[in-house]
Amino acid sequence: MTRYLLDTNIVSNLAKQTPSQALIAWLREQEDEDLFISSLSIAEIQRGLLALPGGRRRRELERWFNGPAGPQALFAGRVLAFDEPAALVWARLMAEGAAAGRPRNPMDTMIAAIAEANGCIIVTANERDFVGLKIINPTRIAS
Repeated sequence: MTRYLLDTNIVSNLAKQTPSQALIAWLREQEDEDLFISSLSIAEIQRGLLALPGGRRRRELERWFNGPAGPQALFAGRVLAFDEPAALVWARLMAEGAAAGRPRNPMDTMIAAIAEANGCIIVTANERDFVGLKIINPTRIAS
């Protein structure tokens, strides 16, 4: 069994009016119990919603976020936190990035640390910020 941690951009893709068909196909092949999100993704999405001006789009996204198709409902019981083991992994990943001359984005590295601490592969469309880590990008159509 392989466990996957969906990055924020993957969760957000699902809220688009036309989500990635490659992503949808990949998700259909996975067992729900193998798919996780991080508490940081919930925070990032909520922050993005709060930054939007009031209006129809914000209301639609808030309905999605708080409704049965939103991340908290879909991933109930499968939201992983940034805890002490993840904090120790984060420190190592940040130090390794700095030592290699590739400083890492702290938020993305926290998500990577949560994934590693919980034995997950990162599922992301943001390959650049996760270089050198265990990732897959199901939004990229294989040729």
